[in-house]
Amino acid sequence: MNIAIFGDSFANGESDMTHHLSHLGLTQYLMDDGHFVINFSRQGNSNDGMIQDFGFNIRQNEHIKWDMAIVFRTEPIRENESWIDCLRIVGIRKVESAMARRLYSQLKETVRPFSIPIYLVGGTVDIPEPKEVEKFGFKCACQSLVNLCVNGKHTVEEPVTNFVFPIGTGWRFDDAPNSFFNKANKIIKGTNDKEHFLKLIEMGEDRYKLMEDNPEYFAPKENLEGKNHPSVHGPPDNPVDHPNRYAYKKLFNHLKSEGIV
Repeated sequence: MNIAIFGDSFANGESDMTHHLSHLGLTQYLMDDGHFVINFSRQGNSNDGMIQDFGFNIRQNEHIKWDMAIVFRTEPIRENESWIDCLRIVGIRKVESAMARRLYSQLKETVRPFSIPIYLVGGTVDIPEPKEVEKFGFKCACQSLVNLCVNGKHTVEEPVTNFVFPIGTGWRFDDAPNSFFNKANKIIKGTNDKEHFLKLIEMGEDRYKLMEDNPEYFAPKENLEGKNHPSVHGPPDNPVDHPNRYAYKKLFNHLKSEGIV
């Protein structure tokens, strides 16, 4: 099959912590299985950016008959102004599902001219409601990559939908009047709703810690072998917060067992 991959760094492959990949991740396993694969994912990408990548790259490669696209979902907070606007309209208890539907709706419009089957993967964050995905004509291939690796199941009872990576995504606690946190706090009224907001943040923080606690799936292979190697992150060591080749192998085996690839 001809397979395109889109998303953020969770779709990239295993980083060597400089400017290269030490393993191509899911791309490698798919190629080893006989598939033709191009990975269009980008580090730090947003869901909006992923959709733009899809429209541009599929249009520019229409000479390839794509059999499917695997799309990794990331944190909606990376479009923090859109998240704030949505919060104003639907409130804190519905904003996460509303942002997910926004993604699916935009992706559906982008995919429409190309008629490519879409398989969604919960990468940086989980897929909130897998059945909702099907209403837009897509398939939820893996609700939670992290849960698949740690607990052996791709489904999760309480999905982690946001706030996993505070650094670089613009939501970290900040006293500045225009900070994301202060903007959100002004909109969210009532003790119960504020507690729900803090719970969403806490779930994201717990997800990050879960990756740190499971380096066998979320540390570069060189870390596991005790090797010292250059890193853009510097000392004391490399972060344990992205899937490595063993995590991607789990994902590949899952996709294979489900008959997706």
